[in-house]
Amino acid sequence: MKKTGRNDPCPCGSGKKYKHCCLQAEPTQALSDRSEAVPRAIDWLMTRHGPAVREALGEGFFGTLDEDEYARLQEQHADSFEGILINAMEWLLAEGSIRLKRQEYPVAELLLGHGGPLFTAAQRQWITLLAERPLRLYEVLEVWPRESMRLKDLAFPQDPPVLVREKSGSQQAAPFDVIAARVIPVEEHFELSGAVYSIPRHRSLDLMADLRRELEGVDSDSHDAREIPSVVIRDYWLRLFIEPFEMPTLIDHSTGDPLLFVTDHYRVRDWETLEQALSGEADIDGNRQEGWSRLFEGEDGLIRSRLTLDPGQRPDRVKASYRTQNYADEGRPWLEAIAGSALVFLSREISDPIGRLAHPEPDDAPKPMPPLDLPPEVIAEALDQRIRQFYADWADQPLPVLHGRTPRDAIKTQEGLEQVKFLLHTYEHGEVQQAKDQGRPVVSYEFLWRELGITP
Repeated sequence: MKKTGRNDPCPCGSGKKYKHCCLQAEPTQALSDRSEAVPRAIDWLMTRHGPAVREALGEGFFGTLDEDEYARLQEQHADSFEGILINAMEWLLAEGSIRLKRQEYPVAELLLGHGGPLFTAAQRQWITLLAERPLRLYEVLEVWPRESMRLKDLAFPQDPPVLVREKSGSQQAAPFDVIAARVIPVEEHFELSGAVYSIPRHRSLDLMADLRRELEGVDSDSHDAREIPSVVIRDYWLRLFIEPFEMPTLIDHSTGDPLLFVTDHYRVRDWETLEQALSGEADIDGNRQEGWSRLFEGEDGLIRSRLTLDPGQRPDRVKASYRTQNYADEGRPWLEAIAGSALVFLSREISDPIGRLAHPEPDDAPKPMPPLDLPPEVIAEALDQRIRQFYADWADQPLPVLHGRTPRDAIKTQEGLEQVKFLLHTYEHGEVQQAKDQGRPVVSYEFLWRELGITP
């Protein structure tokens, strides 16, 4: 956009030179002026063309929803609907058009053309920039609260990250948050336009896949690169409000059985007899201090555990844990047969892994629930052990989010490497939030990065 010269006619239409008009109000009033641009534009549009505006929003911004879905959006999310309308109105100014006398007019052209609202130079510039800048999906890389954020374009990761000045949003943002927004160049820096589409990170993977599929072969500076993300992001964001998140079924890779956490609790009558019985089994590895595992070699050649036996909190207790119902049904009679009278069965605990996810990921992540009266450090240690156990063979498990590839295979390509890194950051992002909510230290996922030989 050409910068107005000091001796040029003022863009506000006053007839005066720029230096004798709006330039005198900059920069002290520029920020205030810009903040009034959108409210002034909306007020003018609703006053002059209210019915056409409502029709444009219904057919454009909300156009991918049917009548029932739109009604649910208003009824079930009444508290959020005002925020939804803020994003809708900014879309109208930036991309929308309205029908007047059977002819379509871009809203930005109506606002800036003859007969439009009386804007200051800063306000006209803001509306112009708003109409030029695309809606994009970003990952928050760094945050300086009340100052700025560094954002990475997830649809076009080859583009360099951008630093945006953002006071209010940076107070709530955290590294690895996912948002959609318009980044506006202002003088020698960048700002967010105002409307922000917050995307839960654990639900952003499908959105990223949709964007990459639709943008395959599209140049980042093309018209399609502007239009496609806006449609995909808006539709996906709206459906977050009306479509509940469905957790996929978790499957044990070795057997194909659904994952089911089964724990049998035993009282130990004779530790010495139990230790001797376990040491005599060729497939048992471990000891009383660290616990035991019953190992086997899968069809893929990897060693896995079908049973783990851990000492309980009381000196006369031990618990046997299984990952599937079949493992438990086969494991209990086997264990009790070799242990004999050294063990007395007390109870069985069964829990669906969906209900124990520490982070609502699209693939996996356990949510152990340690007693809340334990010290935070003890809780974190227990979680760390449980997470390491759950992810023991994660690197070599095919994951739907990686299109059936294992993380170890996926990182062999640049695109797959970026997907695996995003997935690992998603786990870490969820863990940081969980730790904050539970008032405990954060459990590190660095062991997964090391397992793959990649750098966080």
